[in-house]
Amino acid sequence: MGRSARNHPRSGSARSQGVLQNTLVKLWHKMAAEKQPPAIDRFLARELGKLEGMSRRDRLWIGDILTDILRFGALTVFCEGWRRDGWLDGTTAVDRLTLGTPMAGPEAWRRLSRMPAPIVFFWTFMRKRLTGAELPAIAPPGPHATEVWRTVRDEAAASDSLLLRAVWAGLPAGLAPLLTERAKTSQWPSPKTLDFLDRHALRPPVWLRVLDKSGEPSLREELSAADFTCEAAGSALQVRGESGVYELAAYRAGTFDVQDLASQGIGEAVNAQPGDLIWDSCAGAGGKSLQLAAALDGRGTVYATDLHDSKLNDLRKRAKRAHLATIQASLWDGQQIPDFGAEVNAQGGFDRVLVDAPCSGAGTWRRNVDGRLRFDGQNLTKWTDVQSHLLALTSQAVRPGGHLIYATCSWLVAENEAVRDTFLAAHPQWRCTTSQLGGNPAADSDSTFWAVFTY
Repeated sequence: MGRSARNHPRSGSARSQGVLQNTLVKLWHKMAAEKQPPAIDRFLARELGKLEGMSRRDRLWIGDILTDILRFGALTVFCEGWRRDGWLDGTTAVDRLTLGTPMAGPEAWRRLSRMPAPIVFFWTFMRKRLTGAELPAIAPPGPHATEVWRTVRDEAAASDSLLLRAVWAGLPAGLAPLLTERAKTSQWPSPKTLDFLDRHALRPPVWLRVLDKSGEPSLREELSAADFTCEAAGSALQVRGESGVYELAAYRAGTFDVQDLASQGIGEAVNAQPGDLIWDSCAGAGGKSLQLAAALDGRGTVYATDLHDSKLNDLRKRAKRAHLATIQASLWDGQQIPDFGAEVNAQGGFDRVLVDAPCSGAGTWRRNVDGRLRFDGQNLTKWTDVQSHLLALTSQAVRPGGHLIYATCSWLVAENEAVRDTFLAAHPQWRCTTSQLGGNPAADSDSTFWAVFTY
């Protein structure tokens, strides 16, 4: 984490560069053999760790290319399909996109994974070069490749077509209705919608939340010495660089935690106060639990629950590193409200309950690029049913006058405003005091949603 795009290594012999490129092809073939695109971060951690005798810089370069194959996979499928079907002078990219049924992510993956590697690399390299990356030359895959590329590139640069700009950023065309719904619901003007789309062509920076403000000056010094750029946004720090922030001494010392800016926005919406009893019902690895516990300033308790003990173990380790003793972590299957004990029962429930619900993860597709090729919309009802169930159930644990906060890491209206409105219709005693889509496009980060309820 904390890395920017890397150029192709210039040093080394032709033989070593040949080994590098052969390794890249082999790993792509391994990815392409999967029925679904693999979770890219886990795939790279596993496969790059097996490579012996290769520099860290070369491993990271390979990882960047494989990630961008998935990032721009929908664009590759579109361009190559147009080339194979025959490019006609005067045809626009938008004309081509409107032919037939817009393709969903799984179909784009099926076609991408069956393409010969040189074709995949050609279109990926052409698109990636526009982000400033230096890449080796690769021959066009056949007739009309140059004409198709120039047409798509030149038209996309000036187009206000949501469909074209989405595909240009690597989002499958099948997402167009959902993107249109988001723009309409948020009342985005066209430039803001296009900015939201364009940012999906790039990984967002790493965002830090400073845990120990007294250590921030030395943290900034260490970031600068490690060639990171650092920029403040409120209480958060945006960093870019080629090293990993987990390697910094300040991380080991508990000076900061890694948490996306949009995720921090959810924690701020909870508005934890010293002395509060808070239930983080779907805590995961606990980034927001740590944020809430820090806001308690040693007074109160965060009860963090999750379905997976492995995630809670991560939370416990992070809490220990951050010197936060006000977190109690336990398993919860989401079926009925646990008995949290006398302290919670005595005041009739929690002051604040956070439901950071399981979701499609659409708001993280700038980082988790495999998700855009896995989503087809058919399992959306499964997510929204779970979200509505958890929201209704956990609302029973809020004390009178307390606050219920619903959140997702998704920009999809169906998982956000629609769930909010369904809850309010079924629970008229509650009212929504605020709701917001956070992060991208207002900030260079993931996208999240939150709604705050009280009664």
